[in-house]
Amino acid sequence: MYSRVMCLASIALFAILANAVVNAGVARDSNNLTQQEVRDITVVKDIAEFKKNHPGLVLARMTKEESNARSQSVRYSLGGRVSGDRLVAQAADVFTYQVAKDVTIQLTYPQSGAGSIVTYVEIVCNQDNNEGNAYVVAGGIGQRFISIVLEATQTEGFSYNAQYYGSG
Repeated sequence: MYSRVMCLASIALFAILANAVVNAGVARDSNNLTQQEVRDITVVKDIAEFKKNHPGLVLARMTKEESNARSQSVRYSLGGRVSGDRLVAQAADVFTYQVAKDVTIQLTYPQSGAGSIVTYVEIVCNQDNNEGNAYVVAGGIGQRFISIVLEATQTEGFSYNAQYYGSG
């Protein structure tokens, strides 16, 4: 009986030590999330309301370039390409509406866990006019995630193509 209790105690101790060893090398800060962890992402539907509810937050407005072409194309960018970075993700979608409306979309890279260190983001939008903005609302350049809110006003058609570049 004594040897059976000692055997069970040894197994329990081994399990505790194995768990400690596995978790010892896992960093758990906001800039280095593990692949198993999922970030809480707040979906921003109204940027003005979001700013009002977060008075200390400074939103980073992305650089905006407008095209003079017949169809309105707006290009937003943030950061810059660096040696050794690569395309780590793309996202695209197309929306059509029966009447002109204001459109707000939130894009997040990656959807969960930690991605590559973000170096550059480029988003090309096609819409009925060039009115709109893009804001970084979480993460950013030099971090392993980024969340961006895109806005377009009074448009019946809206499409975007987002490209995320990163390293590491």
